Amino acid sequence: MDIWPLNLMFPSATTVNMAVNVMARATVSQGSGGKVLIISHDQRAQVSFPSMGAIHHNHKLGLVSRLADFFLESNEGVTITTRCDAPAGSGLGGSSALNIALCRALAMYTGRRMTKAAILDIAKDVEAAHLGIPTGLQDYLAALYGGANVFSFPPGGVEGEKIPASVATDLERRISLFYSGAARSSGINNWQMFRLVMEKEKRAMRLFGRIADCASRAGAALLAGDMEGFEAAVKNEWRARRQLFPGISTPAIDGAITAGKKAGARTARICGAGGGGCFFMISAPEDRDGVVQAVENTGARIMKYRLARAASATNATDIDA
Repeated sequence: MDIWPLNLMFPSATTVNMAVNVMARATVSQGSGGKVLIISHDQRAQVSFPSMGAIHHNHKLGLVSRLADFFLESNEGVTITTRCDAPAGSGLGGSSALNIALCRALAMYTGRRMTKAAILDIAKDVEAAHLGIPTGLQDYLAALYGGANVFSFPPGGVEGEKIPASVATDLERRISLFYSGAARSSGINNWQMFRLVMEKEKRAMRLFGRIADCASRAGAALLAGDMEGFEAAVKNEWRARRQLFPGISTPAIDGAITAGKKAGARTARICGAGGGGCFFMISAPEDRDGVVQAVENTGARIMKYRLARAASATNATDIDA
């Protein structure tokens, strides 16, 4: 619902997201001799170029080099280091958070004063160029704004509404986040979704409409403090999404979700594109410990988190998102 122009094709296109303190970090510092050095600590990779003029993006850290190419002058030497705490392929939007962190760090390094809207445009365009497929907006928005929000995508921009603090705190107490132990294997991707809608495939259009309606209901319920309504919307959205993309889940995740529900969880949903990665379960606070134990017994791993109430933090040119 956050991919142009899909947001214009379904009434009240909405996404609901909650920023968590699984952090992405970027540091930009001056290099020497015009050399460009890029180091990713979590991916245990680094690339270097003798100059900005020699830079290319056909390597593991291509998104980082594309951003450097956009922001930096041709004669600059620079060292860029990054770290993302989200497991690779987790579906938590780690690459988007890193994108935002690095955009802000590079903007500060080059002395550019940029609005959040401008950073959003650069982040999505550069990542779309890197991936070669359309990109959604909601993962960037979580890093840019922090907290728990309901975002809508009317013609001409993005509108956001903060979920009340008391409701966000309640969400934090009810939502348990798990890592399945396996990186996602593209259960779905943006291009598949985009293509189905562009081709007006009848079943896809019907299920997309249902997903859009559930997302709208979920956002409205949270803004009204109606947790039961939110849980029902998540449950129905997950049912429609599984019908639309059967490969979004895996036997291991299905088993973990079944175990969690037997222990008292009310509903569950995969994060991101699925096919592995992370999923979350919603339960009453008093049932949460039992749910966590039951799910961990299947081999999944609890990811302890806190709601990240603030937007990306800055420390000179060292940025968290």
